[in-house]
Amino acid sequence: MTGWRRPPPAARLLIVLVAATVLSCDGGAAPAVPELIGTWEWVGTSGGIAGDSRLPGPDDPRVTVEFSTDGTATFRRDGEVAREQRYRLASEGTIFASEDQPVLYFDAEDLGRVVRIDETGRTLTLSDNVYDGFSLDYRRVLPAAE
Repeated sequence: MTGWRRPPPAARLLIVLVAATVLSCDGGAAPAVPELIGTWEWVGTSGGIAGDSRLPGPDDPRVTVEFSTDGTATFRRDGEVAREQRYRLASEGTIFASEDQPVLYFDAEDLGRVVRIDETGRTLTLSDNVYDGFSLDYRRVLPAAE
């Protein structure tokens, strides 16, 4: 008889995401998306009516956003704080799926952005929850090796 084998990291992340989603479903309660917490670097924007794409150029500033557990998003340009904004998460129907998904709202904004994190936990996409909206792509900033 073979022993139990530990699932690969991607499968473990998927199990955690599914469990968090199921446990967070409380009549529209805010979803738990612990993978969102951390720093993300902007790597591109696409969408809109014309289907435009924009990638950072070599002379563009490095743009990052850090999501903290206290509901604050800190936006930086070349390491300098550009702005801080409060955010909240909701579980809602979206244009991308028939089941509810995590949707991020920044204070003072009515447009929600659907939160999608790939199975590796290294790519974040925030997509406007409207047709012909924009999607912003980010790559997780990993801590520097010591």
